[in-house]
Amino acid sequence: MPNGNPVNVKYGSLVIIWFALLASQVLFYLVVWFVKPELFGGPDPVPVSSDTPFFSQKPLIILAFAGSALVFFGLSLILSRQHMRRAVRDRDAGCLQTGLTLGCSLSEIPSILGVILALFFNYPYFYLWIALGTFGILLNFPRKTNLDAANNR
Repeated sequence: MPNGNPVNVKYGSLVIIWFALLASQVLFYLVVWFVKPELFGGPDPVPVSSDTPFFSQKPLIILAFAGSALVFFGLSLILSRQHMRRAVRDRDAGCLQTGLTLGCSLSEIPSILGVILALFFNYPYFYLWIALGTFGILLNFPRKTNLDAANNR
């Protein structure tokens, strides 16, 4: 009965949670698309060309946001890996879900910072922050081997 196996059901739940958090990245992009169409060439477009500086007019804010985004990206990977190791060590499958949720949530923070840059500062390279958040969530994909190891009693 492979479909009713608790490990398969739990793994399916982890993948659904992961996918929902990944789908939120698309929603962040769409929010900017509808609220600030000028960043995409809509009415009164923000001029973006190859000579547009990356740090724009507010380099201190961009650097602070970039540093924060990288810190949260790193924390998401570190904390989710610690939860995975703890789940395997303690044979606690629930800890995997906590690690997945924590890792993906921390990975979303760079995307939120990108949305803030787009909405409040008209920053044309906001999509790099959303890409970093998406990459972090992709790296936190749940692995069935970790769930099998955590359930192995």
